[in-house]
Amino acid sequence: APQSARSSSASPRATATHTLSIAAIAREVRQRSIALEIHIHTPDFSEMVTVEYEVASPPPNLDIARYRTKLQLFVNGKPYVVTDPLPSMTLLEWLRSVGLCGTKLGCGEGGCGACTVMVSSFNPRAGSVRHNSVNACLMPVCAADQCAVITVEGIGSVKRGLHPVQQRMYELHGSQCGFCTPGIVMALYTLYRNSPKATSAEIEEHMDGNLCRCTGYRPILDAARSLCVDVERCAESGCGGCAKAEGCANGNGCGG
Repeated sequence: APQSARSSSASPRATATHTLSIAAIAREVRQRSIALEIHIHTPDFSEMVTVEYEVASPPPNLDIARYRTKLQLFVNGKPYVVTDPLPSMTLLEWLRSVGLCGTKLGCGEGGCGACTVMVSSFNPRAGSVRHNSVNACLMPVCAADQCAVITVEGIGSVKRGLHPVQQRMYELHGSQCGFCTPGIVMALYTLYRNSPKATSAEIEEHMDGNLCRCTGYRPILDAARSLCVDVERCAESGCGGCAKAEGCANGNGCGG
């Protein structure tokens, strides 16, 4: 019996039929993503099958010229135009292709957080800009259209001066091999952009998407907590601040 997958649509239909090898069916269906109905007939159980599908005609009076074929986005404050982007290209692939290699490819599945960047967009309902930390290895570059992207290169450097998050990571030894550090820095940066008065509890919850195989997380949390509003500054006890206190772990006796 024929196997079919149906979708309801009121659009006019045209029918096309192709005889394909079994291995080519998936490719044919993917390329013709507008297929509405597919019938697969294998009467003799051979390797060749007939694929019959109905395709939707373009809606009447559709002005194709109105639609853009270019992406417009800002990266670290610089405008970019991407012409005819591949739908399968990720934001991470595109960032590295333009020389922004601080964003790393780790697991490629959104689990390690090494590819974290901040994507900002305007929310018309709230009338404000929302900042989100995203896994660039999963986000299509097409989804960043009309957005502002900040990578680790955009918040600070040794030449231009470090951002406070970078400075605390450095001074509290939160980086060892350094591969995961850009993602951790960007996750913390996004948190503080959304919540300048973040608490230590918020930080711990916000960091659950970033993995580190070197540090054991203690110095990373020390660096993050040294910027929290609910942790006393070591300066009050005379040690000069958590970032300058040797062995400080925010509660080990130095006062912060």
